[in-house]
Amino acid sequence: MRIIHVTPRYFPNMGGVEVVVKKISETLSRKDIRVIVYSVDRDSNLAQVQSINGVLVKRFIPLAGDPLYLPEPNFVASLRREKADIIHVHNIHTLPPFIVASCRHSNQKLLLQPHYHRYGQSPFRHSMLRFYQKAAFSMIFSRAHAIIANSTYEKRILAEDFPEAKNVLLVPEGIDVDEVRFVKRKPEEPKRILYVGVLARYKNVDKLIEAFAYLLKKESGNFRLVVVGDGPERDTLVNLTHSLGISGFVEWKNMLRRQELLHEYSKASVFAMLSPLESFSRVVYEALLVGVPVVVLDFGALKHLVAGGFAEGVKSLTAKDIASALMKASEKTYTRISSNTDAFLDWKSYSKRLLDIYRKLCEG
Repeated sequence: MRIIHVTPRYFPNMGGVEVVVKKISETLSRKDIRVIVYSVDRDSNLAQVQSINGVLVKRFIPLAGDPLYLPEPNFVASLRREKADIIHVHNIHTLPPFIVASCRHSNQKLLLQPHYHRYGQSPFRHSMLRFYQKAAFSMIFSRAHAIIANSTYEKRILAEDFPEAKNVLLVPEGIDVDEVRFVKRKPEEPKRILYVGVLARYKNVDKLIEAFAYLLKKESGNFRLVVVGDGPERDTLVNLTHSLGISGFVEWKNMLRRQELLHEYSKASVFAMLSPLESFSRVVYEALLVGVPVVVLDFGALKHLVAGGFAEGVKSLTAKDIASALMKASEKTYTRISSNTDAFLDWKSYSKRLLDIYRKLCEG
C-alpha cells in the first residue's frame, strides 16, 4: 500500500491538522507502509525533500500562502509522477484539495479529510470561502471516494452545507490519552489561566487578554495569563498587554517540549479556548483529561461540552462575559471527562480505524 498525504503545512510547522498528519504518517511508516507527505510550506529554512522519522516529506513553495496555500506548478507534475494507491488530502479551506481532485490519476483513490468549520477567519475570507464553496466544493466531494469527519459536529455541518457529500465517515480525532490522563494536576497560585494554540486573529486571544485585564481589576491581580504558541498576531498581542498595563501579569511561551506543555496543563487553574473556527480542539480535550476547568464558546463545535457539564460556556466575546466565565471556572468543580467518551480516540484506535478505511478503499 502506498499513501500520499497532502497538507498545507507539515512539521516543524505545527497546528491541529499538522499533528494529525504527522501522527498518521509516522504510524503508517512504522508498519512498513510507504508514506509521502506533500506540503505547501517551503521557505529558506526548510529543505525541498527530507526524511522525518521515517516519513518522506516533499515541500513546495506557496505562490500564495495562508489561507490559500497555492502551490508552485511543479507540485502537480511531481504528484502525477507518484505511484500512490491513495491520496489522502487535508483541509478543504485551502486550495490543495481542489488541485488534487483535479489532477490525480483515475486509478488513485481520493480520501478527503476536510477539517471543515463552516466559516472564514474574517469577513473577507468568509466571502472568499463562500465563493470557493460554490466553485469547487461540489467537484471535490463528487470525486472523493470517502470523506472523514473528525467530530459529530463536523459530520453534521457537512451534511447541512453539502448534502451531495457521500460516504462521510466519522472518525473522532486521536489524542495521547494515556500520556495526558496520568498528568498529576497541581494548580499554582496566583491562579494561572492557560491558552495553547496558534496566535492568529480567529483564535480571539485578544478578547481573552481584554477579559484578563478586566478580571485583574476585579480580583486585585490574583491571576496570571500564560500564552503558549506563536503566530502572526504575536507582536500585536504583546503590544495589547502593554497598552492595557498588564504585561507583567502575562507569560509568553513557545516551542515547548511535550513534557513542558503537560507541566503547563498541570499548573493551570483554567484553560481557555475562544475560537469559533474549530471542528475539533485537541488542546481542550487534553486540558479536560488532566482535569483543568475549561472555558469555551457556548456555540459551535464545543457547545456539547457546556451542555454536558464539562466546561463553562461563553455566549458573547465581551470582556465582562469572558471574565465572568473565567472566574466561575476557577471556583467550580466540573464533571471529569472520561477517556471512554466517543468524542475522541487514542492514537492506536485512531490508526486502526484509518488503516481499515485505507484497506477498504484499496479493495474497493
